[in-house]
Amino acid sequence: MSIPKPVSEPLIELSGVHVIYGRACALDVDRLVIGRGERVFLLGRSGSGKTTLMRVIKGRCNPNTGRVQVGGKDPFASGPAERRAMQRRIAMIDQAFYLVPRMRVIDNILTGCLGRVSSWKSLLGWYPQSEWAEAERILSEVELHGLGNRKVETLSGGQRQRAAIARALMQDAEIILADEPISNLDPELAEDALDLLVQCVGRRNVTLVVSLHQPSLAKRFATRLIGLSEGAVIYDGPPEKLTPELSGIVYRNTLANGEALEGKVLRDDAARPVEKKTPPPNLRLFGR
Repeated sequence: MSIPKPVSEPLIELSGVHVIYGRACALDVDRLVIGRGERVFLLGRSGSGKTTLMRVIKGRCNPNTGRVQVGGKDPFASGPAERRAMQRRIAMIDQAFYLVPRMRVIDNILTGCLGRVSSWKSLLGWYPQSEWAEAERILSEVELHGLGNRKVETLSGGQRQRAAIARALMQDAEIILADEPISNLDPELAEDALDLLVQCVGRRNVTLVVSLHQPSLAKRFATRLIGLSEGAVIYDGPPEKLTPELSGIVYRNTLANGEALEGKVLRDDAARPVEKKTPPPNLRLFGR
């Protein structure tokens, strides 16, 4: 078994992190390091821990045990002011987008700069001219030029997705988290949206963490894949080393690039698939 290579310029670090809901362990991460500028895609079945991992990184979920550091600081051991400052460094695109439907597109985008503008000014729409100019520039970047005055409720699903990306870019964050950002889009639109997101973060050298259910798309756009099962990391490595057999482990033999695998997984020390219906809980397969 090969252990993942150290990441240069660590930006996100988790050590011994456990998140427990009731009697269920939603996240069980021994060690995970994500570096600046990486494009990390999380794979796994529903309930595998992908969203919980993102919520921990964002600071929305305090782990029961373990250590979390973002940019060298623990978001759960900081004071309110420092924690808010850390939150501004992490933008999140949720599955439901959470745009305000009856608000104009440009106003939704401008909410991304709330960490830089006082609350009372933002309520009145008194944003600095520089922020308006930046919002218009980002609108063009995500191919929504000329739609700023439209209400979000009039946009198509693909356009709303681009507006959500634009709002995240407006935050000028170091990290962008995207939780199932293409789940509501047609396959063709989904691929275009991922391509746009990857291009935008690439121009900014922003660290990107995306959760997906489509291994084929993840392999195309990621620089690194992390497979989760029952809250634990069972694959961590480059996209090209995620074989159909390893996908079968990540998806518990229910999905591998769209095809079912009949009870076959690949052991960490094996050269070919072996019969085994369920991988042992402590199985770790690392390809880095």
